[in-house]
Amino acid sequence: MAPQLEALAQVSSELKLRVIDVGSWQSPVAKQFGINRLPTLWLYENGKLVSKDMQEIGKRMQKVK
Repeated sequence: MAPQLEALAQVSSELKLRVIDVGSWQSPVAKQFGINRLPTLWLYENGKLVSKDMQEIGKRMQKVK
């Protein structure tokens, strides 16, 4: 999934991609955000979380192309 997201982020000025390598379920990032599965994909708009649903995010990303 990462290569496709990175490619999409490079062709769209509207999309910014932040990849966070959790490394361990015990890492501070995983604990802070409650990440308990990989991949975890969250969509933010104007700094606010709008979706954690992978299907919805995929549909929205198709529109960005």
